Amino acid sequence: MFHFRHLAAVPALVLLMGGAAHAALTVDQVWTSWKDGATQIGLTLSAATESNAGGVLTLNGVTMARAGQQGGLTISDLVLTEQGDGTVLIKPGDSIAFNVGDAAEGAKAGIAHQGLTLVASEGAQGGISYDFAADTLAVDFSAVQPGYSFVEGQAAKPVTSSGKIALEALKGVYADTPGENRTFGLSLTGGKTVMDMTSDNPDMQMKTSSNTMSESLAVDFGLTLPSGITLGAIQSAADFGTALQQGLAVTLHVEQGASTGAASQEDQFFPYTMTMTSQPGLGDLVLNKDVFRVTSGGGGAAVDLTTQALPAPVKLSFGPMQVDMLSPVMSGETAGDYGLTLKLAEFTLNDDAWNLFDPQAILVRDPFDLSIDVSGKAKVDWIALMVADETGQQPPTPAPETLNITDISLKLAGAAANAVGAFTFDNSMGFPMPLGTADVTVTGANQLIDGLIKTGLLQEEDATGARMMMAAFMKPGADPNTLTSHIEAKENMQIFVNGQQIQ
Repeated sequence: MFHFRHLAAVPALVLLMGGAAHAALTVDQVWTSWKDGATQIGLTLSAATESNAGGVLTLNGVTMARAGQQGGLTISDLVLTEQGDGTVLIKPGDSIAFNVGDAAEGAKAGIAHQGLTLVASEGAQGGISYDFAADTLAVDFSAVQPGYSFVEGQAAKPVTSSGKIALEALKGVYADTPGENRTFGLSLTGGKTVMDMTSDNPDMQMKTSSNTMSESLAVDFGLTLPSGITLGAIQSAADFGTALQQGLAVTLHVEQGASTGAASQEDQFFPYTMTMTSQPGLGDLVLNKDVFRVTSGGGGAAVDLTTQALPAPVKLSFGPMQVDMLSPVMSGETAGDYGLTLKLAEFTLNDDAWNLFDPQAILVRDPFDLSIDVSGKAKVDWIALMVADETGQQPPTPAPETLNITDISLKLAGAAANAVGAFTFDNSMGFPMPLGTADVTVTGANQLIDGLIKTGLLQEEDATGARMMMAAFMKPGADPNTLTSHIEAKENMQIFVNGQQIQ
């Protein structure tokens, strides 16, 4: 389960880089704004030594941590220089590290860079804006957490993981805008991005490794923090709901260039090696008190998998993909929009993989396509549901008001199915009672069943049950090998299929 105290682990360096600005910034103003920002989020920022001479502030032994707790952020040195044009140039030292937890359960990271600089200047509404750039930026990290022993009386061994994320040609802007609600904006672009990850779970006898390389990366992130609450104060679902009502909001947009990668796993059940390629893709996230939305899309990908668990390699590919999930968060008495769009096109499997279960090529090996497009309005309070889960109270019942089935379609092995429809719901009885109609069309179903029987994937007795179900709920369509069904939901929970009442 998600614990809200994890929000306190959000990298605090970003949040504290703010405060009031003046037309001509000084190094002292920037340093003071950082310390004030740290205090606001429950951290202490300090330097072992400070030296200010002629508009150049040199800080050594910079640390940032929560009072009374070990670990935190350390920077070997920082040099802040007034440039004479109202801006301040900031150059961090070579050693930047972060650690949290302990040897039994914790994480640590080190940041290496070449040419990393920041330029502070006056931003909107008297805030401070930072332009930053680096030739290269790399983060090495490692983590340890308790494992689980499957042998009674034997102590569990720790699970370890490590990795590196490296970014080239980094540049961007970070802005902190004060006001009734403090807003943070981060926009960055980068060239080649490389990620390497490894993990080791001794009790599971499992080791994994992966590496990916993307041609480019672009990120736009926005965070609105209510003036009356800090991230560290959000310790429960109720706190989270209060913060949302006060204006907490998050937006994120990510674009990634064409990528390549490889992965492997040492495992007693499913060892494998895998390579992959993918076309450019993008994703978006929006979260506030009214709406939660996640969207992503890409131009296609291909995966080549080899494993000792199978006698032949598996190669799969798919074309354009789209995902869009939308939901109200705290709709109150006014229903909000919800929806799900999922589109997967041109999914293909290599003949060697097909031959594992269909060596005589009985089934049609056309590309697989899936499309889901449904939407509507509903009253939902996810925060109240989370509070009920935490406290053991009776959860509120979501109340859908409408459902529009714009398209649900599937094409697989020579068969196809499609459904469209629209419903409204009466929630006066404490549960949703549907009113509306839907139409379903299926083609090639009997041919697919015959093929599955011939391959041995489906037994004759199971096929008989499937055919009886189709005969009971569907009728022949106008075209050959086509079955149709008209479903109608009426008042008092009456359900009709092709004019025959089934409930």
